[in-house]
Amino acid sequence: MKNIKIITAILFIGILVSSCGNSSKNKEDKHTENSKENTSEEVHDDHEEGTVSLTEQQMEAISLKLVTIENKKMNISVKASGDLEVAPQHKADISSIVGGIIKNIYVIEGDNVKKGKILARIEHPDIIQMQQDYLNNLNSLHFLEQEYNRRKILYEEKVGSGKEFQRVTAEYRNSKTNLKGQKMKLRMLGLNVSSIENGNLYSTVNIVSPFNGKVGKVETNIGAYAAPLTKLIEVVNNDELHADVMVFEKDISKVKVGQILNFTTSSLEGQEFSGKIHAISPVFESNPKAIHVHAEIDNKSKILIPGMYIHGQIIANETLTNVLPEKAIVTEDEKSHIFIKIKNEEHAHDESGNHENEGDNHDEPKMTFKMIEVITGISNNGFTAIKLLKELPENTLIVSDGAYFLLAEMGKGEAEHSH
Repeated sequence: MKNIKIITAILFIGILVSSCGNSSKNKEDKHTENSKENTSEEVHDDHEEGTVSLTEQQMEAISLKLVTIENKKMNISVKASGDLEVAPQHKADISSIVGGIIKNIYVIEGDNVKKGKILARIEHPDIIQMQQDYLNNLNSLHFLEQEYNRRKILYEEKVGSGKEFQRVTAEYRNSKTNLKGQKMKLRMLGLNVSSIENGNLYSTVNIVSPFNGKVGKVETNIGAYAAPLTKLIEVVNNDELHADVMVFEKDISKVKVGQILNFTTSSLEGQEFSGKIHAISPVFESNPKAIHVHAEIDNKSKILIPGMYIHGQIIANETLTNVLPEKAIVTEDEKSHIFIKIKNEEHAHDESGNHENEGDNHDEPKMTFKMIEVITGISNNGFTAIKLLKELPENTLIVSDGAYFLLAEMGKGEAEHSH
């Protein structure tokens, strides 16, 4: 009987131990399962679609910069392009009224000249003959004037013939008219008529500048024959440049006199210039469908010259909007995106407090960024207006410098993940 009790006790203890062992094993298995699930979740988070992580070393290497969305006044502008031109009243094709041989040339292309400066001289026997004819007619006029006065007195006293008085009167008036015309011609040639009347004749005629400016072209040489009214020298006043730009039909309603035109030219890279619109053409050009817009240009620096091609923007209005630096916006699949900072990743530790996998670069602290789509608007002065498709927390940090590097890194990551 005693032996039976002992055997029964031994069996009970064995069952109890077995039960405890199974319970412990079940707990261990459950813990292992949970650990696997947690690990799976972490890995999935690390490779979330549309994100990329960088170490501090990588961020320093690309000079990554973080900014926040700003609220700025942006100019609503109209694109325009065209040429720099000189108004007709500030450009002269200089010629001689009479033909002659070029005796002297005093300027070359690019010379600055003042109004009245002698550019060249021409000579010809006809110039001398014109002065002689003037003096002969002047002397004849003195005789005819005396004869006219004498015949007039006789006619008034009814002594002289009325027919003879009429003849002398006609000759006198014709001679007076001819002399007046010859005098005007001599003055147009730049000759001093008073000096000619005193017997001083000129053998040459001066070609002079009509205004202050710069010599554009010299189209003759010493000894060449200059035909009457043939262009010899070109003078332009570049201080009075204006921009002649084209504005397309869809933008015409936005453009008004008094608005500012900011423009650049490929001839002077890195420099921006401005002008003020003073005239808008009322006539459409057929190809392309656009109108001419004219703007006065400040060219005190004298570095702008006629004929330069320009492209710029007419400032039509201002608006207050959310903006980011242009460098913060990347383009993929014809859509615009930005990268926002979403979290920092810490070092992984084992139970002893030591870093796991020491020396592995993947255990360095990382910063994670997520790419989100935005709608872009107008751009100027290095900033672009943006519209968010989904509201972001206030002061969300956004990548400026380095955004395209993140786009490239994300592309590489997605390519590796697809394999």
